[in-house]
Amino acid sequence: MMRWVLLPMMFWLGSAAAADDLLTVYEQARAQATDPAIAESAVGAADARFRQARGALLPRISGSASRGKQKQEQRFEGAPEGGLGFGSGDDGDDDFEDQQSLSVSLEQPLFDWGAWQSRAAADERRQAARADLGAAEQALITTVTRRYFDILAAEDALAAAERQLEVIGRQLDRAEAEFEAGIRAITDQQEAASQRDAARVDRLNARNSLMRSRAALAELTGRMPESIQPLPVPEAPAEPEGSASQWVARGLANSPEVRSARLALAAAERDIRQARGGHYPQVNLVGRIGETEQTVNFPIPGAGNTEFESITETQSVAVELSLPIFSGGSASAAVAEAEYERERVRQQWIARRRTVELEVRTAYGDMQTAAARIKALNTAISSAETAIEAARAGQQTGTRNVLDVLEAEIEAVDRGVQRREAVYDYYSAAFALRQAAGLLSRDDLIALNNQLKP
Repeated sequence: MMRWVLLPMMFWLGSAAAADDLLTVYEQARAQATDPAIAESAVGAADARFRQARGALLPRISGSASRGKQKQEQRFEGAPEGGLGFGSGDDGDDDFEDQQSLSVSLEQPLFDWGAWQSRAAADERRQAARADLGAAEQALITTVTRRYFDILAAEDALAAAERQLEVIGRQLDRAEAEFEAGIRAITDQQEAASQRDAARVDRLNARNSLMRSRAALAELTGRMPESIQPLPVPEAPAEPEGSASQWVARGLANSPEVRSARLALAAAERDIRQARGGHYPQVNLVGRIGETEQTVNFPIPGAGNTEFESITETQSVAVELSLPIFSGGSASAAVAEAEYERERVRQQWIARRRTVELEVRTAYGDMQTAAARIKALNTAISSAETAIEAARAGQQTGTRNVLDVLEAEIEAVDRGVQRREAVYDYYSAAFALRQAAGLLSRDDLIALNNQLKP
């Protein structure tokens, strides 16, 4: 009977030449997945925001140029009779004088509390974005492996349904032959036919489940998998190293999601300090150079207008102090808003820590349970082999009927499927545990992939 349980694996071994392994499927998913791509874009945006915040603390150089016409009139009190002034005429375009100017200014912040805090907050937020990217990559690994295992489980279920139909068909043929020979009652034949109909329904459900599992993996990879490589069954699966509390401590220390929440809280603290900067003075070092050229009409009494070019050059260096005195309460309101936002982010950080602890303990327990199930099912399969032999012997002596044999054989097939499901649950829980602890990486995927049967 053991050879019947191993028939699905023999089928896989014969058809796996072109099968995709777990690492290949992951690489396909990594190239197509949207969540890591979204996280990568968020990292780029956070880096850009940091550069903007840093730029507010660096020197700013600006230049300006202008060219136009200007009408200007200037008189001097106490001048001789007839007046003395600049400009002439009362109307017409001739009254406008040409003017052009060019200037360059340099401004270097010396003290800007809000800008310094804004830069620090932007730095923490870009680190949080990188942590979110790490979380997205780890989540993709667990999602790919789980969907990969779902396909294997669906293939196991389909192979089991096919095997059950084969076993039932053989027993049904035997029951029909014995009924026609007058050895057995028709009830054995009817019971076998009922089992066959139920197995056909199971096969239909298994085919649909396999189709859906393949479609779910194709959502990640962008292509429908033809076949994938199976996992071996470990005889003595290892339980998690260390206690659940130790794994919780690892999770709180290494989880990228907890790290992201912690950095977001630190950034919110910086936002409060930045808002308080609305009450503080700003000090800037300002330097300017410029040149202005202007055509000037200079009227001289008795001599008419004299036109000449006026060139003015300026250079200045100054330390400018800007002190807010009253802003209508907006600065205080900004501080209050930042404090409320800090409290919201703090609660999110607390919730994230609690979630990580729950995820770690859940995965830890699932891994222990799956390991125990594999060991128990290894024993149950051996017991099922014995039960089949006993049922067949009883059928020969008349103490058992065809239904007893069918149930024993179907039980053995089901135990084999359950054992492989326990294997998938074991590896899924192991990956979930490492993800919750913030330790999952591509190396874990490679190590598991090396165990696949080509």
